[in-house]
Amino acid sequence: MRREDVKLRMLARRGDTGARLQLGEAYLTGGPGVSRSIPVGLEYLQAALPQARRQASVCIALHLPLRELLEHGLLETLRIAAEYEDVGRQKLAAWHLIRGELDLALECLGKCSAALPSHLASSVSAHTSGELLQALQILRAIQPLDIAEVMACEARQAMAMGQSHRAVRMLELLRDLPHAAHGPVMQQLIADLVHQAEVAGHGLGWLTVGCIEASLDRCAANGDVRACHVLGRALSGLPCAHLAPENLVNAQNLRKAAALLLRAADGGIVTAWLHLFRICSDYRSSVANPTLARFCLEKAARHGLPEAERRLGALVLRDATHIEPMEQGVALLHAAAAKGDVLAGLLLRSLLLPVGGDNEEEALAAIEAVQPDAPLLAMRLRLARVFGLTKLEALSVNPSTAMRPWGLVVGHNPLVAKARLCEPRAVPATTPDAQRCLEQAASMFSAQQGESLAPEGSLRARSLQMRRLFHRLQISETVFFASASSQQRDAIRIGTKWARRQQQILRQVLA
Repeated sequence: MRREDVKLRMLARRGDTGARLQLGEAYLTGGPGVSRSIPVGLEYLQAALPQARRQASVCIALHLPLRELLEHGLLETLRIAAEYEDVGRQKLAAWHLIRGELDLALECLGKCSAALPSHLASSVSAHTSGELLQALQILRAIQPLDIAEVMACEARQAMAMGQSHRAVRMLELLRDLPHAAHGPVMQQLIADLVHQAEVAGHGLGWLTVGCIEASLDRCAANGDVRACHVLGRALSGLPCAHLAPENLVNAQNLRKAAALLLRAADGGIVTAWLHLFRICSDYRSSVANPTLARFCLEKAARHGLPEAERRLGALVLRDATHIEPMEQGVALLHAAAAKGDVLAGLLLRSLLLPVGGDNEEEALAAIEAVQPDAPLLAMRLRLARVFGLTKLEALSVNPSTAMRPWGLVVGHNPLVAKARLCEPRAVPATTPDAQRCLEQAASMFSAQQGESLAPEGSLRARSLQMRRLFHRLQISETVFFASASSQQRDAIRIGTKWARRQQQILRQVLA
């Protein structure tokens, strides 16, 4: 270390303002015997600021670019420098321009003694913020990297405060500063802003489609799954909420879209599986693949997406020829309906047989009348009414073994002569009341709790008991039991036959 430097440090420790200014500038610029160190230089200059307000603030504004001034929280120091020298005014004006505060920027530029470039000098207020920033670059007051990083910082602060529209206005400067949009910082910001616009429901201002697509493409290549999801949807022609595809990309590219959506789905964005299903299931597209489409739909349903559960449930039911796939399809539809999917609920109700009695009060009164003499029969009557069971189904079903999370399965009945009518039937619980009733029935009929109740006896004995009670209490069977033809009953036991009767609903569900 040189002797002069040692003397300066000793003077600075004793509070010498001149030494602090000299050392601070030396550390900000670097030179012989002093390596550049911004924190050390700022420490000396800020210590000298109370005694040498002008020299210290101007030195800081002169030797630090705008991005570093803001990074170290020196905005107030920059305002002090703007009171004395053009370098402070120009950098402060640039900060206001990036934030969209044109009036404050013009006020700063109006105080500058240095002339602007000739094409702007005539009327500063008649030019855009982008043109004024270009002029400040020509004067070397700011650098292109300053614009990108400061804009990114300010825009992210606005987005964090829920003011995405302010961030959009800041990015509109890129029309006049295209070079600033090519850096990774700005491209990531644009990609994040597109996602924010989709969520918040606002537009993207005057950002060009080419700039948006290039930013999304760059971020997707860097592994940003949200950018993959947005770009994949746009390239496949699918809207991103209110943002139309043509506002995000110049042209469709289904092969690239499929790859991006697969990457997004693998990265944890589960709705991407559903978008993949849409483009792969379209036989007219260049990426049509029925097997892959079914796989993607199953993945989406496994993640609990209501639309996927409804679509997959409808497809499984449509192709079902025995009880196992019927149960699987009903379970999927029940899960979708529980999440508020109206069409899934409509499909479930199509699997129920109608009960003739519409008078709810009459049915409740009849059940209360039967309850003292035959509590198990009363529970069977409740089940029959809420699940649309026939008399034979209601009297023969065992709720404790027939119960499923989505409803019940009426088992094989050997007493029915016709083979197609004796097969098991899946009956969904379409209301919370039906599910509660089934749980109560299963609890009542379970072996542990059934010991305290009188045994029901055979099916014939149950039927005889019910007939005598109904005759004595003058109750009509139509209040509780579904009445349907053999064709109607057969149609809801087998999915392929059910699908032929429900073609209109299925077209609506699978559209």
